Amino acid sequence: MALASQALAGHAQGLFDQAAGRGKRAIEQVEAELGTFARLLVAEVQLRKALADPGLPPEPKRALLEELGQGRLDEATVELLSTAAATQRVPPRRFPDLVGELAAMAAFTAADRAGELERVEDELAELADLVDHEPRLRSALSNPGLPVDHKRALVADLLEGHASGRTAALADLLVELGEGHDFAASARELSELAAERRGRVVAEVRSAVELDRRRRSRLAEVLTRIVGRPVDLRVTVDEAILGSVVVRIGDEVFDGSVRHRLEQAREALGVT
Repeated sequence: MALASQALAGHAQGLFDQAAGRGKRAIEQVEAELGTFARLLVAEVQLRKALADPGLPPEPKRALLEELGQGRLDEATVELLSTAAATQRVPPRRFPDLVGELAAMAAFTAADRAGELERVEDELAELADLVDHEPRLRSALSNPGLPVDHKRALVADLLEGHASGRTAALADLLVELGEGHDFAASARELSELAAERRGRVVAEVRSAVELDRRRRSRLAEVLTRIVGRPVDLRVTVDEAILGSVVVRIGDEVFDGSVRHRLEQAREALGVT
């Protein structure tokens, strides 16, 4: 679930677009600085408590950030972190995740300018699916006894030669911020944010059978009419749903499966 409010996200996107307008190096610097700062907040408990403290006025927070940056941070980075610290209400433990989300938005802006955004979106979704369907990999990433650096190395090896450097960097950031827990869900959420950046909506589709191109196209058309925006399908085959399809768009589920209809009939008849 996105942590940045609509106002903060809009402000952030404006700053990222301005940085991108100054050139490739500027937006990539902002992207890198936000990622580094998110990692710093994981380790520095007192710093994140201070920035997330609603009782601390904005001016001391900005002064703290400027002191930490020692004049080397891009102006967009300082402005965005100051705004987030002054206006966004999140628990201190979630503040690194908020900054990580902003770093991802900066990465998507840079990828968009480079014509790579759709690739990053697809790679994040594929990574999420891989982790979901590989129990040993999922178990390793969620294992509290396995050091985070080992988990980062595991994901890096998994992606080497199979994903862009930007996707690999985002995956690495996700592992470090969440210590590997709920990795697939986090990667999928980033994929959906990338789709949103492209003006599209992601629909997670589970079907009892493989959908051919014609049926995928038809389903996408129907869903596009329902949500009012172009829809990208992420289709997986799940024989357990016993026919038809189950579609998830954000928090909303459209369940047309036989199993679901049978359960509804049992409930109506009072049969368990």
